[in-house]
Amino acid sequence: MKILPGPSSIELGRSIASKLNLSVLEVDFKNFYDGETYLRIIGSVKNEEIIIVQSTNPHQEKHLVELVLLSSTLKEMGADKIIAVVPYLCYSRADRKKLEGEVVSHRIILDLISKSGIDSLITFNVHNNEVYQQLNPELEKFNLSVIPLVIDYFKEMDNKDWFVIGPDEGVKDNVENVAKGLNATYAFMKKHRDPYTHQIELKDTGFECKGKDVLLIDDIVTSGGTALEASKIIMSKQPSSLTFFSIHAISQYDVFEKMLKLGVQEIISTNTIPRSDISQINISSFLSKLIEEKFL
Repeated sequence: MKILPGPSSIELGRSIASKLNLSVLEVDFKNFYDGETYLRIIGSVKNEEIIIVQSTNPHQEKHLVELVLLSSTLKEMGADKIIAVVPYLCYSRADRKKLEGEVVSHRIILDLISKSGIDSLITFNVHNNEVYQQLNPELEKFNLSVIPLVIDYFKEMDNKDWFVIGPDEGVKDNVENVAKGLNATYAFMKKHRDPYTHQIELKDTGFECKGKDVLLIDDIVTSGGTALEASKIIMSKQPSSLTFFSIHAISQYDVFEKMLKLGVQEIISTNTIPRSDISQINISSFLSKLIEEKFL
């Protein structure tokens, strides 16, 4: 078995290879002037099982295309099996049709991944696990949860009287599990998203958190609209502190700058999407353990 770190996840791929003592396949890549990617796999893969590590964070389409180009080429080169580690799977939120004519991107992306030669797919906290597992039954799929890592991370923070909050009940399971792990109370706000404009409206549900250390949890932060509105509501209630955690942190830098100006004390994510501007919980050991248990 060999590890191929894709262009979007070089550090994570190398870390997994080091932990599992596996050889690393080098990829020569560069961007052409028109934005297309040149890719060349260096090394022998014939009759080998190959793990591609490639998150599909922005630019999503570019990283997705790189993933399918690499997997297809690996099969052409004689690879026996391809396991794709895609910590953040793009387009997974578009898993059902709300308006006539809407594209169900999640289904199409899984079709593309399966047809490119990938045999097994590993991702983290996909938006709707039930839909994810039902689609493309020929593709072996794993949807890992970072919640055990999150609980361990926040348990290590001393002298914190945690109150866990979710911006809506879409993160119900995550919030409840973190709260249980931290022996904390929890609450939810109510969110409405307009299906045409995609604008969100967040409503206070009357919870009290004065003097509490609030942990605001969301699965993904993109434009930051939900996180910013939730932070405003919480800060108006005079908490002792406010920490924001998002599993997948996609947003631009200015979103987190605005949150810090509102009074958010710390912003944390996982390195499903690598960033240098915020604290990150490292998923490499967790991933390595799964790979060792299931594939080695």
